[in-house]
Amino acid sequence: MLTRTRIALLCAAAALAVSLPTLRNGFAIDDIYVFVDQPAAHSLRNIPQFFAGGWGMGTTNTQERALNTRYYRPVPTTLGALEYTLFGLRPAGYHLASALLHAATATLVALLLWQLTGGAIATTFLGGVLFAIHPVQSEAFCAACYQTTLLAGFFGTLALVAFGLVLVRGPRLGTLVGLGASLLLALVSKEESFAIPFFVLAWVALLRPEGWRRALWPSAIAMAIPLVLVLLLRHAFLVPSKVTYFADEPARVVVLTMVRVAGFYLELLVAPLQFCPFYDWFIIGYETGISLAVVTGAVVLCLAIGAALFFVRRSPLISLGVAWILLGLAPVSQAIPIIVVAADRFLYIPMLGWVLLVGLLLERGLARARAAGWIKLPAVAIALLFVAYAVRTVTRVPDWRNDETLNRASAEAFPETPIPFLNLATYYERMEKNPAKALEALAEADRRAPGWRPARERAARLKMQIAP
Repeated sequence: MLTRTRIALLCAAAALAVSLPTLRNGFAIDDIYVFVDQPAAHSLRNIPQFFAGGWGMGTTNTQERALNTRYYRPVPTTLGALEYTLFGLRPAGYHLASALLHAATATLVALLLWQLTGGAIATTFLGGVLFAIHPVQSEAFCAACYQTTLLAGFFGTLALVAFGLVLVRGPRLGTLVGLGASLLLALVSKEESFAIPFFVLAWVALLRPEGWRRALWPSAIAMAIPLVLVLLLRHAFLVPSKVTYFADEPARVVVLTMVRVAGFYLELLVAPLQFCPFYDWFIIGYETGISLAVVTGAVVLCLAIGAALFFVRRSPLISLGVAWILLGLAPVSQAIPIIVVAADRFLYIPMLGWVLLVGLLLERGLARARAAGWIKLPAVAIALLFVAYAVRTVTRVPDWRNDETLNRASAEAFPETPIPFLNLATYYERMEKNPAKALEALAEADRRAPGWRPARERAARLKMQIAP
């Protein structure tokens, strides 16, 4: 018999099974400037200063400092200092921490699904395992620098579980403190966790669970305190970055492009085949009119909103799952401009809504199949789907071995973009000290985007450096 505890342990085991292979990987993408080029993060004595400035402000890379002036993430920096104390600059230790964080979050997701569904075994098990193994989760635990996402997911889910306890036990001081502390730690881990209080409000508004009247106001106060505190800290220590994805593009372009991204996210959730660490301007360009991609995204959004409204009375849990997906993506919707238009890791917190929705639908489908007397076929189909997801997740891990493997995988998956070859040129020049290989990469970038200025200028500079 699958109990709540056994399901939670199975979800943790599934998460470890797909994430522990990262221990063979090195540092990649932003790991260098977050862990290597940030001397301040190499000592636990500097923890107080992590809370008095923006994320990554101790890095020696001036470009990265300019990109990250809008982020307040002292908890991940503190974890990085602890990891450096324990492991030095051995990547395996950082990847182990990421795998354990992902497994711990998968455990909490199972507990949360159990709370939401009143102990529905199939929904809890299927949803929890899906969270653990879904291929889109791989980015969060493959790059050590994305422990920001893992910490926000862990503490954000812990806050939701704490609210579930408030509903059951009543507004006890210890549980409310746990709710507020969990939310505080999530908010100072990554900005996507600002969606968590809205998750709670949607939970109350759509499900009207028993005990919600006595739990709502104490819980609202417990969440409001860390929210106000973090907003004050952000105001005191952060400044807006001048570097954004859309630069000075008009609002119409921003809206049309982000509508297109809605369809892209659905593709990642349903058929996660191709991944990229940075969906650049060649992959997701500016949408200036009504294209097929924009229409597809608009249809996806309309169907999502329509489903949320349609099931409010018929099946509130389905409405809640859809609402959580939409609310979870709100912080990265460019309402506040950021440098990234879309990312696999942006789905880590919205995945809570997706696994609730998928778990419910699969459980109902299995129940109908059982009643009709043909349970084996759908059960096998679900098992094969989950195995395929797990295999895709594991096969993504070697791509993150280092910057070279990651950019070559991106270049192969997205032949329309030259940016992976620009990144490869940087890797060959700085890490391998091989300007000849860097020039080869820049030539390939120019072949993909003839006349592209960044590649041409970099190549000219390198040729001057190596000229006799």
